[in-house]
Amino acid sequence: MQFIPLIGALILTALLGLAPGDARANPLNSWEISCSVDKGAIKRKGKTWTFRTSKNRCTGGTFNQRAEIKSKSITPRSKGAYMFSAHVAMTSARAEKFDIFQIHDGRRGCAPPLKVTVLKSGLLELRSDVQTGPGTDDCIIGTLGGGKSNIKFLRDGTEHFLEILLDFDGKGGFDVTVWIDKTLRARGRYTPSPLPQAFKPEKYYFKHGVYSKNVFDYVLTSREMKVRKVRLKN
Repeated sequence: MQFIPLIGALILTALLGLAPGDARANPLNSWEISCSVDKGAIKRKGKTWTFRTSKNRCTGGTFNQRAEIKSKSITPRSKGAYMFSAHVAMTSARAEKFDIFQIHDGRRGCAPPLKVTVLKSGLLELRSDVQTGPGTDDCIIGTLGGGKSNIKFLRDGTEHFLEILLDFDGKGGFDVTVWIDKTLRARGRYTPSPLPQAFKPEKYYFKHGVYSKNVFDYVLTSREMKVRKVRLKN
């Protein structure tokens, strides 16, 4: 699916009644390193975070490379909309698949409620699994609806403006819309699984950085990153 840039910009303008709120009182705007990382893999200077290759030091899962930061958490029963935004740029000689943003709930071994994945092609994919047990084999693989555009995330150091809108419904579900450079790139809807054996989360939190199955050399910078609580127009 291809999204026309002008339409994407108009949708973004129409949706948001910008009510940023107090960032100091917003747990999703408070960040720390997720698990731990190799020395020097994550650095912060002023309002710029820099991510480099690190061994995955978190427990569980099958991915081998992780350099991520995570926010504080909110309850899945929270209701309201939040906009994550950052000016991001990656430099890498290899076109590896990686996750740049997640909504996590503490599960291990399966994809969380949301992964925003940059594919090898540079296109985006929205991914979510259902976890039905404690192991990596207990995953019902899934993707969130909405399709992908043919506009690519570049790995040559080009800076992109990433915006991810999350609208929580107070029942554990949420709508997600992703823009890059003011162009609508993907959208989807997450609804918790009704299966009785499905993982039942007690918290949601954001993750940002580079999480990948394969280990590869890269540098990702994230400038002016912030999460704002926003008011959506009806």
